[in-house]
Amino acid sequence: MARQSGRHRPASKKKVIFQNMGRLIYNFTATIATATLVASVIFGCSQTVVPSEEDIQLAEEQQRILEHSSSSKKKNPAQSSNSKQSNSSAAVAPLSNSLESILEAVTESGAYTTRDSVAAYLCKFDKLPHNYVGKNEGKKLYEAAGNTFSKWNFNPWETLGVMIGGDNFDNFANDADNYHKNLPEGKYHEADVDYSGKNRGTNRLVYQADCVIYYTADHYETYTLLDF
Repeated sequence: MARQSGRHRPASKKKVIFQNMGRLIYNFTATIATATLVASVIFGCSQTVVPSEEDIQLAEEQQRILEHSSSSKKKNPAQSSNSKQSNSSAAVAPLSNSLESILEAVTESGAYTTRDSVAAYLCKFDKLPHNYVGKNEGKKLYEAAGNTFSKWNFNPWETLGVMIGGDNFDNFANDADNYHKNLPEGKYHEADVDYSGKNRGTNRLVYQADCVIYYTADHYETYTLLDF
């Protein structure tokens, strides 16, 4: 029996599968495009935000500082974790200028006397500036200038051209006479900062290695952890 001329041959299974895949891909692409357009309208993100060169440089500098801080803590992780333990009496305060500008400004050969500059120097070089001497050396310099030392009733920076610092400052609960409960227990050193009168004043940095630095403006009554 002859086939009717108007009837089409059925499509092969392979062709049907490709046609269905094409429709699925088209529908998926259209859905993504629509969702992107809706998000742009709702959230106002139709424009791509391109960071400026200044933003990129700042991000890179902050990353370098974080990496430096991380590598320093790895040198003595036990000490850092013990000294920066949570202490409700020791507040945390940022430095008055940006960390980046302070760290860039201080140089190893420079002489520094203020809280922020000396703290940045300690954090950067892990030692005091060269214009600091211990208490015993300060007394000797004072007497070598023809004076008789009785107490610190003079300004060492104005009189001798030096700041006093570097002496041990231990803080342990079993030594009640020298224990400061507002400061985490441990071994520290101390340094005078910000002389403003006719004596050494009351401003001190109490510090350890790895950039652990506390500031007291009232001669060891209260402490503030400088946030580096």
